Amino acid sequence: MPLKADGKASPAQGDMLIRGGRVFDGTGSAATVADILVRGDRIVAVGPRLSAKGARVIDARGLTVLPGFHDLHTHLRSPAFSAPDDLGKAYAEYLLSGITTANDFSVSGEMLAPIREMTGSGAVAAPNLELAIRMGVPGGHGTEYGWGNFFTMKAATPRAAHLAMAKALPYRPDVIKVFADGWRYGRSPSLNSMDEPTLAAIVKDAHAANIPVITHTVTMEGARIAAAAGVDALGHGIGDALVDDELIALMKRNGTAYVPTLVVYEPQQDRSFVPGEWRSLRPPERAREEARMAAPIEAIPPLEAKRWQIMQENVRRLKAAGVRIGIGTDAGIGGVYHGTSALREIRWLARLGFTPAEALAAGTSVSAGILRAGEAHGRIAPGQRADLVLTGGRPDERIDDIHDVRRVFVAGRDMALTPLRTLVTGDAPTPLPVTKMAGPIETGRGPAGRTDLDTLPVESTEPGVDHSHLDHVRPGAETGEAGRPLFLVAQMGAAPRPFAQLILPLTRGAVQLADARGFTGIAFDARGAGAYQMLFDSYAIQPGGWFRAGFEAGPKSREIRIPFAAFASTGKDAVLDLEKLRALIVRLDGEPGGKAWLEIGNVRFY
Repeated sequence: MPLKADGKASPAQGDMLIRGGRVFDGTGSAATVADILVRGDRIVAVGPRLSAKGARVIDARGLTVLPGFHDLHTHLRSPAFSAPDDLGKAYAEYLLSGITTANDFSVSGEMLAPIREMTGSGAVAAPNLELAIRMGVPGGHGTEYGWGNFFTMKAATPRAAHLAMAKALPYRPDVIKVFADGWRYGRSPSLNSMDEPTLAAIVKDAHAANIPVITHTVTMEGARIAAAAGVDALGHGIGDALVDDELIALMKRNGTAYVPTLVVYEPQQDRSFVPGEWRSLRPPERAREEARMAAPIEAIPPLEAKRWQIMQENVRRLKAAGVRIGIGTDAGIGGVYHGTSALREIRWLARLGFTPAEALAAGTSVSAGILRAGEAHGRIAPGQRADLVLTGGRPDERIDDIHDVRRVFVAGRDMALTPLRTLVTGDAPTPLPVTKMAGPIETGRGPAGRTDLDTLPVESTEPGVDHSHLDHVRPGAETGEAGRPLFLVAQMGAAPRPFAQLILPLTRGAVQLADARGFTGIAFDARGAGAYQMLFDSYAIQPGGWFRAGFEAGPKSREIRIPFAAFASTGKDAVLDLEKLRALIVRLDGEPGGKAWLEIGNVRFY
């Protein structure tokens, strides 16, 4: 918006004027007292004594105004302690800590649209989300948790990488996460790693779409491969050796940044919290830490202690060499809490040679640059997205003041922090959008391999490097025949009780909820060779407690009906809430190394 000669902005309905705060602009420069004029989702002016007639005025005198913080590495579907996943509470924890941009590495392509829908509409309050599609190598890290091929797409050659990216890019991911390094820290045997040509093919396709690539890279060898391939950032820290001049030169030449995620490697045995951080923890997080503190302190295993020292020194060396260092946490892993851990990561940088201002810049403008978005957000300047945090104190001089978050704006929207605090401290799950179910689920009449609900069936198995494998096909689909059943065939893995299962999401990506009230149960036609199980993925229930029912199928197809009353859970006091369903799961069990099959069709509520 143009400014008049007296420095006043032209009036506009909906303008917001943040007056008189100490403005830290995110570049590392000293804070200055100034006003910030916001129109819509953009900053339009920064300077002294700005005014805009009719603007809503926010009094920031005595406060510090900073760009919103980033967390470039999160798993928002994991709560970091034993509890069901709850995206709304994870989002709220970030907002309460002033993190206005978060990379979520725990989603698949099918989840992107429904997450964007419910957060973009305001149905669920959230920071700006950078949603990733995950890539890995067969037998590598990220493929061993039993989540299926679609959750971590696999490629072992450049040709396979281009094919995988062709499937990924139509989902419009904001970032590509690549599990490139298979070292498992000496705790267990190393997994497969991705070679440079394959990784370079992923980078080429991503960069052609202006999408950043961040890798899981934890070794010197992996770091050389990733930097040579031109990735935007090495995610996690190099923990097996000290970085050398050769790697530093390679990273600087190719513009590869470093996101060390120190907080996930920080030994938790004797971890302490500053007062502001402690007050920000959720009740179950605080209870977990109190139980740890009350227990005898365990010795840090020598290999972990050595890796921790190497990782700290590598941050110092890379900073001294001028390599960009951003903020990420791996939040969602046990003890790495959403929101507060990103501020803890910033404080760690301040302990490793960064000035408070430099550490804050790492969490704002530098991290935005790693996302290839430095021109759009990460600073307080005209044209930047209005992601703003008001804190007490002077965090650019006293880094611990970073936890004193008073007010948060996401794309110009003033986030209501009091309801968010009520949400994260309560036991009730976050309300999510609900879709009323019709009867048909999977009758073979959906478009292009999708169900009648326009959802994509996906496979999953038991966890482990040697997990089972499941394929499903619809015979006749290639000739356009409708109404044909699905044929499932599983090769069982080496685990003592292997299984494979087909997930039929009831809503896109099984993110939002399905309401099946008014129906009596599940009906389907099946042909098989033995006993099987049907499960419901239910919101607010952990997977081990999901409701399930057994059924048998023989060589001739027959209709099977399972009433909801026949589904049971091992969870104490668990209730099958028919308004909180996410997916129907068909499970095949078998013997280690064996095979199993099932033909199933005309799946419906009755």
